Amino acid sequence: MENREYYEDPRNEMEYFLTSAPKRSIEFGCSNGIFSERVKKKYKTETWGIDIDKESTDIAKTKMDKVFCGDALEIIEELPENYFDCLICNDFIEHVPSDRDFFKKIKKCLTDDAVLICSLPNIRHWKHFVRYFFLKDWKYKSHGILDYTHLRFYTKKSMKRAIKEWGFETELIKGIRPTKSPFFYLFCLITLNFIGDMRYLQYAFRAKLKEKI
Repeated sequence: MENREYYEDPRNEMEYFLTSAPKRSIEFGCSNGIFSERVKKKYKTETWGIDIDKESTDIAKTKMDKVFCGDALEIIEELPENYFDCLICNDFIEHVPSDRDFFKKIKKCLTDDAVLICSLPNIRHWKHFVRYFFLKDWKYKSHGILDYTHLRFYTKKSMKRAIKEWGFETELIKGIRPTKSPFFYLFCLITLNFIGDMRYLQYAFRAKLKEKI
């Protein structure tokens, strides 16, 4: 499990990517259900969730309409088809063995007008770039971008490519959790903003379902 501060993060910034009221949402990696609870209260959404941690799902069950505990790819087989118009994956995709397999399976559960709300860690975040480029180090940790449970890594550019490969069309992509380091902003100025994408710890996006098959 992530550290307690991250575990209780309400992910308020992700609400910005919801442009309309979803009728039925499914959140993978829902943790204790704190984000879907906000969606449910604000939009009157029917909220479903999936997480592998039992302690988290026990809490989520008190906040959401239906919650499963277990392996995501296996649980997808139990979900209704053509049901959800909003798929939420906040910091989830980097944990799955195959992102393509995940989206291939979950598409049958989505409506034709479904949207994907997602956040992913940015491997080009400047602090990590400094460590592996200048310090020649790549050290996994218990949380953060180099969480030891992360199986894949993304940059803003590779995210855009991946979204197309998943069968979605990007409607909005935006960096979140920017650094406050004055050193970075000075270096960014010197490089004429060439490293501007390194400012953000994560990128978040909204994408519309384009291909169901």
